Amino acid sequence: MSPAEPRHERDAVSLMAGLLLVLVAGLFLLSDATDASVDGRWAVPLVLIGVGAVGLLSALRSRGGGEPSD
Repeated sequence: MSPAEPRHERDAVSLMAGLLLVLVAGLFLLSDATDASVDGRWAVPLVLIGVGAVGLLSALRSRGGGEPSD
């Protein structure tokens, strides 16, 4: 990226979707590469909780440090 290009803001929705896809793909890779079986009844909620926690932390982090709004 050249210095003349303006920086764009992060897109939280795209970040969450990307994290969700990476985590689901990682679970499938883990179950195929090892003898471990991934139970979807536990894996899917845990992945969603993890992605939600990251979303909450990013939302809280982006609110702090800014100027107060009216």
